[in-house]
Amino acid sequence: MWNKAETVFITIILIAASVLVTIILITPRHSEAERTGMVPSLYFMPIPGREVSLDQAQASAPFKIRLPTSAGSFVQLKQYIEPEANMSNVYIIYAADKLSSNASIPEVLDHNGIILFEAANQVPVQFAESNFRAAINDTKDYPDGGNLQPVTINGYFGCVGGNIAHGVNWATETTYYQLIANKNYPLQQLIEIAQSIPVN
Repeated sequence: MWNKAETVFITIILIAASVLVTIILITPRHSEAERTGMVPSLYFMPIPGREVSLDQAQASAPFKIRLPTSAGSFVQLKQYIEPEANMSNVYIIYAADKLSSNASIPEVLDHNGIILFEAANQVPVQFAESNFRAAINDTKDYPDGGNLQPVTINGYFGCVGGNIAHGVNWATETTYYQLIANKNYPLQQLIEIAQSIPVN
């Protein structure tokens, strides 16, 4: 039979083991991306769509494509029409040089490029604002949660920040915007570019 010291030691081990099992069982599970900081594989795929001129993109976009006045000239514009929703999205790429038509988002950002994504906003502005607030406040469901800050772009609420890349997200009554740059790109400068996109 165990002596008193052995009994105390075994009791402590059993208590510690039961506490550990309880912690494991009640701790919420996070996705692999959240645990590892990895991003979805789509991020590394070529930016979708076909290269078109601004006039061609505007002819089939259900929203007015608006360009920043403080970013210079874009080097590439790609339009992607989602077949299921018949919805037109545009990716406008600003960089020192034109990259391959198969360039991915990281490849553009690695060349100090900036990507402006525009799509039709199909929800009320208040609903979009609540989504941005959720992204800022919810560290469990949004990988960048806790690293995003509120921002106002030309009177519209949005969020700014990010771990993997720097981004500014906001929506008007007609258009959803996302401006993306390398994580070393100054956020204030990215906000200034976003602010230079005309509302009317």
